[in-house]
Amino acid sequence: MGFLLHVFMRKVHPSCGLEVEIVFVPFPTGQSSMESAEVLVWAVRHGAPRAGLCVLIAAALAGCGGGGTEMSASTALEESAAMDDALPEDDVEAPVDFGSGPVAAAGPLTETMKALAASGQLSASYKPENTTATAYRAGAFGPSFAWPLIPLHMVLLPDGRVLSYGSDDKGAQGAKFHYSVWDPDWNPSLPGADTSAFQLLSNTTGTDLFCNTQLVLPSTGQVFMAGGDRMINGVRNYAVADTNFFNPADNSLRKEPGSMQYRRWYGTAITTQKGEVVVMGGRDDRYYAGSSTKPATQASYSPVPEIYVPGSGWRTLTGARSDAAFGEVKGNWWYPKSWLTANGKILTITNDGYFYSLDPTGSGSITKLNGKLQGTNYNTTSVMYAPGKILSVRNTTQVALIDVNGAQPVVKIGAPLSTARKWGFSTLLPDGKVWVNGGSRNANTLADAVYTSEIWDPATGLWTMTANAEKPRLYHGNTMLLPSGAVVVGGGGAPGPVRGLNAEVYFPPYFFNPDGTYATQPVINQVTPKNFSWSDTFTVQMSTSADVDSVVMIRTGSSTHSFSNEQRRMELPFTQSGQTLTVKAPAKATEMPPGYYMVFAMRKNTKAGDGRLVPSQAKIVKIS
Repeated sequence: MGFLLHVFMRKVHPSCGLEVEIVFVPFPTGQSSMESAEVLVWAVRHGAPRAGLCVLIAAALAGCGGGGTEMSASTALEESAAMDDALPEDDVEAPVDFGSGPVAAAGPLTETMKALAASGQLSASYKPENTTATAYRAGAFGPSFAWPLIPLHMVLLPDGRVLSYGSDDKGAQGAKFHYSVWDPDWNPSLPGADTSAFQLLSNTTGTDLFCNTQLVLPSTGQVFMAGGDRMINGVRNYAVADTNFFNPADNSLRKEPGSMQYRRWYGTAITTQKGEVVVMGGRDDRYYAGSSTKPATQASYSPVPEIYVPGSGWRTLTGARSDAAFGEVKGNWWYPKSWLTANGKILTITNDGYFYSLDPTGSGSITKLNGKLQGTNYNTTSVMYAPGKILSVRNTTQVALIDVNGAQPVVKIGAPLSTARKWGFSTLLPDGKVWVNGGSRNANTLADAVYTSEIWDPATGLWTMTANAEKPRLYHGNTMLLPSGAVVVGGGGAPGPVRGLNAEVYFPPYFFNPDGTYATQPVINQVTPKNFSWSDTFTVQMSTSADVDSVVMIRTGSSTHSFSNEQRRMELPFTQSGQTLTVKAPAKATEMPPGYYMVFAMRKNTKAGDGRLVPSQAKIVKIS
């Protein structure tokens, strides 16, 4: 008869920091034997303490003579980690870090932010000062500044402002009471300027938006939000089926009367070529062991995708149900890494390394594609860096490069990251490079926080180390490209170990001359029209007639939990006559779906010898 090892933590174990007592109990009903890796997987799924799992593996290996398995203890722990749906998120006592220096705030403020304003620590500048030649290679971070909540969800609005939400104004998890709007271009000296760059607003919808999914709806420019958090018997992190919309025109938040068929916490939303929105994955109920006063609950998931059709509501894709792609298996319900592909279908790469193609037409269907990547956890990052080309971080530092433009994925192994970055972020830059920042070597551990950052160049396939951040960006940190070409980096916390009510702005190397001074950016005066269709032409009016070397479009950002679900970039063909660029819009809605995009004009830095391109401040346009 088979046995399962139960591990009880006592004092100290030399390899894990624990002393253990091992008890043998029968395997689950009908289970006669288990490999050591399977023991671990079963234990994780059924709530074994994460801190004792390395001891569990070691004991299991010892019990079978140390052999008879293809999976090492460390690999088994990594492979099974993605199945742990009981990540502790209950708030803990943690210091609140408002950063220091620039940026004002307005609206209902915490006493801490009021004190910062009164002491003169808030201003309007996010730029790094006194930069050196190092910035030419590594870029530079500006000073940290206060943010009125933890921005674990960020959305770039069509008017260039940033919507954020995720915690209250003290950094406790939950977005039932507050959301924030930030204007990165705020200039208090302009006539009619707001009194601050921030507005902290009250959520009156009744929906806790914590850990939902969000994007800008192409048809209206409003922010679509699906799912979120609910509390049962005083326990957090159960799901809701609510749908909410944020309207940039008046900063209002409203709850739609129609909801999803399935409740979703940690789902992913993707825009289709028709401007509809497919929502996949997420958890419904959570596992809770129960207490003397609160009943136990079992985890359940939402493996059936749904599609939101503007003007008509929701349709459930019953034919695309998949527990393997969106359910309990390997934690694949957790913010599925998904992208619209050139054939109009949605590709998902799962934590266990498989590829699934979702056809959202009719009642939907799903197909498992060829190939397999190394397994990974839900806390690694992936990005589509060019049409149909994906960089996916696997396990800890391995990088897979996947081309999904054909009938089946084509996989290559890329140069690895310099270090593990659990809960790190990947951001697509105007010059086509990918910047990776934040995270920690062990998940959400302050002592292991990674302050370094690095850039990957698709032309060479190599990584270059870049500037160091001032603040840690752990679980619930966030990163997003701004129209300026800089990148805002903020948040972390809820549930700790530090409540990061602050942000920094990273200025990539293209902003700098070889001596560290700021490069001259080209200036776009206007784009005409601002709303056009596929294969149309539009004009970009520059401030001078100097040659422009490239015009690129990058979709406005929507980011959370190590994934920006709407990132995509394309270089556009153009001709130039004096100050006027005549630009050809993308040809296919499956490559650049309906919605809002930043248009950057790129020009060579004449003071640099490496041909690098300097981006303009972007203008935001709409393809529809």
